[in-house]
Amino acid sequence: MRLRLFYGGRAICVSALLLTVAACSSSTPAANCGRLKVSDAWVRPAHLGSREMAGYFTLSNQGASDVVVNGVSSTQFARAVFQKKSGADGHDGVQRLEDFTVTAGKTMKFAPGGREVALYSPTQSYDPGDQVEIVLACGSDQAKLAVPAVVRAHAGTTPSVVTSGDTDADTREQIIRDARDGGGASAADDSKTAN
Repeated sequence: MRLRLFYGGRAICVSALLLTVAACSSSTPAANCGRLKVSDAWVRPAHLGSREMAGYFTLSNQGASDVVVNGVSSTQFARAVFQKKSGADGHDGVQRLEDFTVTAGKTMKFAPGGREVALYSPTQSYDPGDQVEIVLACGSDQAKLAVPAVVRAHAGTTPSVVTSGDTDADTREQIIRDARDGGGASAADDSKTAN
């Protein structure tokens, strides 16, 4: 089928197939998490004196539709937000990330000094080797995608075993206890850094 368009008094024939292909080139985003896959998920332990941990992973959209990620949560933390650190070393500031899109066929990395999931006020002390769960929300259906992540010091490292006599682990546990009791200098919520 051909369409006849008029431009400057001249008739131009355009194939209906060409118009159909052009209309199909922009796909509508998936209503859920589509074929979004998560790999290499890990969580950095809290720094001494802090109640904030950070999560990292790689998102791969293996589907034909874009996926909009519009939320993050974890039952093991009081609050979770997406944020992005700016500057060459990631210390020039923090910007909260709102909804973002993982384009069909593409990957997106969350890594130290860049995009991350800020995890505030853990419900307990987490040591290297422990596992936490981060839950992503996707699409207009707010579909949930559970992401198991291991606690470790740096990307690609093997979790070290922490004994009960480990000073840093004992200090982190005391900080969390103090925060729950409302005492101690670390009782303030570190989440103000994400705004």
